[in-house]
Amino acid sequence: MAIFTKDDGRSISSSETTLIAVGANIKGEFVLESRLHVDGELEGTIESTSVIVIGKKGRVKGDLKAEKLVVNGEFEGSADCSYVEVLAGGRFIGNVLSKELMIESKAYFQGQSNIRVDTPAPSVLKSDSTQTKEEEEA
Repeated sequence: MAIFTKDDGRSISSSETTLIAVGANIKGEFVLESRLHVDGELEGTIESTSVIVIGKKGRVKGDLKAEKLVVNGEFEGSADCSYVEVLAGGRFIGNVLSKELMIESKAYFQGQSNIRVDTPAPSVLKSDSTQTKEEEEA
């Protein structure tokens, strides 16, 4: 189980999970490479390159950025994630920016949702010597 830090520069395995247990009430700024499972209360700024799961008894308040967010408890704030799931019984209050948003039946969502659109890579400009006659006339 990961506890907020990396081991002497070695990368953290995606199977490691940082756990905030029931009864814990933590405030601050969190930067994680491991999965995060919250069953307690967490308030602040959270950034993870992995998955954040808010358990049934978990409460998270603040700004969150992760690859994936799964809400089974309560989330209040803004989330910037590739994928967001609000499960039945879960509560999401705030704003979400994601590629995909799934809200199950019996879930609660109040806020604003925006879809992240990946912008295409800029096209490679042709050198003057390789332009066609039509491109030169345009």
